[in-house]
This record gives sequence, structure tokens and C-alpha cells, in this order.
Amino acid sequence: MFKNYIKISFRNLWKNRTLSLLNLIGLSIGISSVLTLLFSVYAYYIADEPIPNKDQIIYLKTVLKNGDDYNEAPYPMMEKVLSTIPSIEAGTHMHSWGNIWLENDGENFQHRTDYVDSEFFTVFDLPLKYGNSATALNQKNSIILTDKVSQQIYGDINPVGKTLIGADSLNLRVTGVLESISPYSSLRLGVVLPNTLLENNASFQKQNNWGNSFSPVYFKINPDVDTSTLKIQIEALVQEHYTDPTVIDRMEIIPFTELRTDAIPVVDIIISSSIVASFFILLIILVNLLNLNTSTMLSRTKTIAIRKVLGSSKKSVIFQYLTENGMLVMISILVSAILFLGINLPRLNDTFGPEFGRISFDITRDYPVVIGIVIVGVLSTIMVSIFPSLRFIKIPVTLGIKGKINQVKSNFLLRNSFIILQFSIAILCICVSIILNRQISYMKNADLGFDRTNVLVGNIDLDYENIDVAKSKFNALLNDLEASPYVKSVATSQSIPSDYNFNYSPYYDPEKSLDVRMRRSYADHNYFNSLQVPIIEGRNFDRNLDQPDEYPVIINEAAMRAFGWNSIKGKRLKFKGSNFVGMPIIGLVKDFHYQDLQNRIEPLVHIYREKEALANHRFLTVSVVEGQEAYVENLITTAFESILSRKRYVQERLTDKVSGQYRLIEGILQSVNITAILAIFISCLGLFGLISFTVKRKVKEIGVRKVLGASISRIVILLSKDYIILVGIAAIVAFPLAGYLMNSWLNSFAFSISIQWWMFALAGIIALIITSFTLGIRVVRAAIANPVHSLKTE
Repeated sequence: MFKNYIKISFRNLWKNRTLSLLNLIGLSIGISSVLTLLFSVYAYYIADEPIPNKDQIIYLKTVLKNGDDYNEAPYPMMEKVLSTIPSIEAGTHMHSWGNIWLENDGENFQHRTDYVDSEFFTVFDLPLKYGNSATALNQKNSIILTDKVSQQIYGDINPVGKTLIGADSLNLRVTGVLESISPYSSLRLGVVLPNTLLENNASFQKQNNWGNSFSPVYFKINPDVDTSTLKIQIEALVQEHYTDPTVIDRMEIIPFTELRTDAIPVVDIIISSSIVASFFILLIILVNLLNLNTSTMLSRTKTIAIRKVLGSSKKSVIFQYLTENGMLVMISILVSAILFLGINLPRLNDTFGPEFGRISFDITRDYPVVIGIVIVGVLSTIMVSIFPSLRFIKIPVTLGIKGKINQVKSNFLLRNSFIILQFSIAILCICVSIILNRQISYMKNADLGFDRTNVLVGNIDLDYENIDVAKSKFNALLNDLEASPYVKSVATSQSIPSDYNFNYSPYYDPEKSLDVRMRRSYADHNYFNSLQVPIIEGRNFDRNLDQPDEYPVIINEAAMRAFGWNSIKGKRLKFKGSNFVGMPIIGLVKDFHYQDLQNRIEPLVHIYREKEALANHRFLTVSVVEGQEAYVENLITTAFESILSRKRYVQERLTDKVSGQYRLIEGILQSVNITAILAIFISCLGLFGLISFTVKRKVKEIGVRKVLGASISRIVILLSKDYIILVGIAAIVAFPLAGYLMNSWLNSFAFSISIQWWMFALAGIIALIITSFTLGIRVVRAAIANPVHSLKTE
């Protein structure tokens, strides 16, 4: 019997091959998109599964009086918490102190390096591929590698016990290799070293006090701990031990499970958007299939009636349509799997890989995704098959056998509601896409307060093999650049717009008893000239007037507002409780966007440092005569090729670097654009199927109207006006929702566009044009058909 169901299903699908093909295309593209979006969500949520008891792990977040916050605390904080609060089981720092260079058999490697304490594996009980977690961090010269790093250095062998040369002089013994960690994990590990290695580091010891917050601190707490009590206890330690507790507003306790979204807030938007987009696409697919099934079954009432006369039960009729739709859905799932693996997953990695890491599909590991898609397919099949078939098997045999389907009450309200729902979602996606495009365009083209055109920037922090030789060759390059007629200005600096370190220092105004936390950077006398940032009070750095050991500084307008000053005349930046005379403020620059427009312009101070300070600057900035960029790029690259270093010199246009800040948001935009295209495409596929079926039913009516003198345009309007009206209603529903959602999203930006009426109008026009084109393809063909053939149609 099942074999007969299969045969009849194939026969019916082939008989209605146009609608079957439309359904197959819509289902395949839609399901592949849903699979891609949900797989990224799945990969994100399971990324931290290898970390046992992660719900017991917390970290500290410092919130200052001025509203700034950071996930670091003073280094002594951890030991004080462990020794005074019994509800905490264990703790560890996990901070960076420069990525260490490793050497093995003459080859050099550098990976992300984290320094941790001996209780690291008590807090994060991560599985080791090789080694013993209980003893892996006991020795000062221990080093733990991730499996990825171990594979790069040693291949497939067990490296425990082998020695690596670290920072040219340290003999580091491999004591463990971590199992593979998901690239989506909250822990982005490469190399793990014990904090005891830093005990004799003078720079580290200088920072190791209650006045500097530089180290993230993680704790494992008892399962039944009262976090409100714990917070009070930690606040008491802050007030008791911090050098200046008055700048601290509070110390928050954040669950480790919130680390990723806390570090990159846009992650929440990406994940929630993926889930919503998946739901919308799936809803459109189901509505589409339901509408088409309902319409095609109107023409099959005679078949249903004959089967009932021959003794078929209602169950057999329902099962027949279940088989038919099930075949269509399962074929679509197979096609969608090919699309997902061959096209969508590589594109997903290209878009989000640089930010979150690359992901891959493994059937042995990711089988829950396969099971989930199959379940969705089965439920979809049941939904789109049973509802229409239950309705049509109730048609009296006397009406069905005569094919008098016009006497059957049709639920146009339900069908039209489905069409409105489909196009509301599609138009909503188009609106979001238009507004998001405008916001990104605004951010990439806004006046940032500095000149980014014809400016080359290169990273000169390259770990030189011989710093003295490197300085000599670098100074020769600077002389060549300054002598070149194609170079306007040359500068070196610690930071450049779009790449400022998170270096903050609290500065004090004794006259107002006011602390201001300011981001700081170092720059030479040509930095502001190269970027054409205006000096609005005082003067620029001058190598003939300024000495680095006097620490002359230039602040921005945001810093002056934070201090409440009207002028910088006679002002110095001082430190609370210090006898230091202070850094003289010699200039005030106009506010410029040194970070992306998602963030406000924070107080910023630049400290003078000489141009030749190669070891202390990260960037070379060269302002070039327009059209001569290639020549200057080649001059710089050639010079650095002769300087021996572990890293390769890389340079780019400042315009590209600034635009690169929005790479992640542009990835979101791509997803929104694709979702909008899919939504309107799948909706129009369904509309095309419905109008095709309507035209097929009204062939004789069209012929009669043409014979009676109806024009082609009149017939086109007659057949399509109802659908155009439904799209208009869908637009009215979508516009307010799109406005509300996008206003909420734009409020998260420090600088954003205003939503204009024309954005909604444009979305409506796009939807109307696409809909009209879809309808026109089929309607015009029917309208110009020869009425002689139409009137002969049975």
C-alpha cells in the first residue's frame, strides 16, 4: 500500500510540476537559510559545554563613578578575597602580559598568552589531552598548550616533557595539552603560563598594587552562595584596601556564562536576530506551502470524492497527502543540506570567522542539528498536509464528484491573512535592511574630525632581532620619507584612529577635588599634523621645545569638559596622593572620533614621545600626495624587508582601517539583506503559485471577458488587484514595527541617523515592484491568450 502512495505522490507532483518546483525551490533555499542561522546559534550555545560547573564561575567587573567599566581588578584582590570569604572555593587571575615568543628547533611561534594561577584548573576544569591538570601548573617554568598550538609545533606526538625556549632565554617545560576548544568559546586560549613567571618582572611588580586594575579575576563559588552577601563582602574589601576607593561606584559580580555578551554586546543582537530571522523564514515557508496546498486541493476534490466512493477511508486520503508533502519536504532538506555545506557555511565563516572563530560541521558531534531539522520537516509536513486535507475530505461526495468546488465555502480570510503575514515579514526585513545600510554608510562616511584620505598606516611593533640595527635603518627610512616630495607628513605613535589601546589613567584636579579617568597614548610632534586634527588652544608638540622626560601633553575637548575647565592655560595633569609636579598641558585638540561611532568620544590625552622611539611606538603614519600612494608604499615595504624581525611589516590605507571597524556590523547587514531577499523571494514564489492556480481556474472567464470587449489591462487589474491590496495592508502592518525595532537598535549607538519617512516608502515601493513583476509574469500571459482556446477549456 505504501508503494502505491509513493507512486501516486510522484504522479501528482509531476502533474503539478510548476507548483512542485516552486515549492521545492522555496523550501530548499528557506530551510538551508534556517539551518545556517540555527547552526550558528547552536555552535554558540554549546561552545562552553566542555567547561564543567560553569554556573559556579564568576568574575569581577569594576564600575567607576563616571560610568566607565572594565573587567579587571587590582592584582592583590584575588588573594584577599580567597583569604577572607569562605564561600569562594578557588580563584585565578587570567591576564595577558604580552604574547610570548616560543622557539623550537630554530622555528619561532607566537600565540595568545594568558598568565594564570595554580588553581586555574580548579576554577576551569578543562580536560587535558595530555598531562595531569592537578600538577600542570606547579612548576614556575611550566607551559600548557592548546591542542591547536601543539599540533602546529609538534604534530601528532605527545609533547609533555619537551622543552620550548620562551622569550629567547626561558626554558619552558610542556606540562599539558588542552583538548580542542570551540572557537566560539568564552575562553580564547593559545598558551597558558603560570603567574610565578612574572614574579621577577620589574614592570609587573610596579603594577602589582591596589592602585592599578589590570588583571581579570575569576572565582569558583559554592553552589548555594548568596551573591548579594558576596557582593557586600567584596565591596567592603574595595573600601578597605583600594588606594582610592572613592572613584569606584561598585564592584559587580558577573556570571561566567555572560562573559561573551558582556565583552562583545553586539553578540546578543546577532544571536537574537538569527533566532528571529529563522522563525520568520520558517513561518513564511509554512504559510507558503499551506496556501499552495490549499489552492491545489480545490482542483482535486473530484479525485477525493472518487476515492471515497471506492471505499477509501479518511485516514488513507490524509496519509496520501502526508506522503506527497513528506517527499517534497525531505527532498528539500537534502538539497538544503548541500546548499548549507557548500555555500552557506563557508560564507558564514567569511562573515563572522575573524571575530568569533571558524566553525565546521561534524555529523558525529552535531547530530542534534540533523535530528532537529528532520523533526521540523516532519512537523511541517503534518501541518501543511492535515489542515487542508481535513477540510476537503468533508466536502459532500455529490458536490465533489461533479467538481462543483465553487459551491464549497472557501476560507478566504484565513488565506489572505497568511499572505499579509508573509509580506509583512518580507517588508519588515526590507525596512531593516534599508535603515541598517544607511547607518553603516553614515558611520563609514561621517566627518570624523581627522583626515583619513591618502594616509598610510603600518604596524612597526615587529619584535626586531637587533633593536639597535633596526633603529638605525628605521631612522634612515624616516629621513627618506621626510625628504620625498610625495610625502606631506610622517609620524610615529602608540595608537592611531580605530586602534587605540585600552590604556587608562586617573588624573586629579586638586582645585576641584576631581578625578577623571582618561585614555592615554603617546605620539610624536607630527601626529596631529599627519591626521590634520585642529589645535584649538595652545600649541602642537614641538621637538625643539618639548622634552620627553618632562611629559608634555595634549588633551581633547572631552577631557577639558570632564574637568570643567574653560582653558588649559597653566593646567597640569596630576595624580592623587603623588608629589609629582604634573604633566604640563601644552595644547587642546578638537574632539575627533578615535574609535568607532558606536562609542562616545571619551577624555583622551596624548603624551609626547620622540619620533625615533621605535621600540615604544606601534604605528607609522604617512600622509601622501594624492596618486603617489603606491610609490610610497613600495618605499616603506622595501625598507622594512631589510630589517630583521619576527613579524612581517603590514600596512594599509587609513580609510580601509577605519571602515574595518564596522566589519562585524556589515556581517549582520549581509545576513539581514539575505533574509530580506529570501523573505520576499519565497513570498513571491507562493504568490506566483497562487495566481497561476487562480488563472487556471478562470481561463474560461477570461476568455468570455475578452470576447465581450475587455482590454488586456482591465483583465490584468482584475486578476492582480486583490493581491496588490494585500501587499499594501502588509506594508501598513510592517512599517510601525520596523520603526520601533530600528529606533531601539539605533539608540545603542552614540552617533546614529534619524529614521526618515522615505525609508519606509522605499521599502514599500520595492515590495510593490517585485510583487507586480511576479504577478505580471503570469497574469499578462493569461490576458493575451487567444480566447478561442480559453473557451474550449474544460
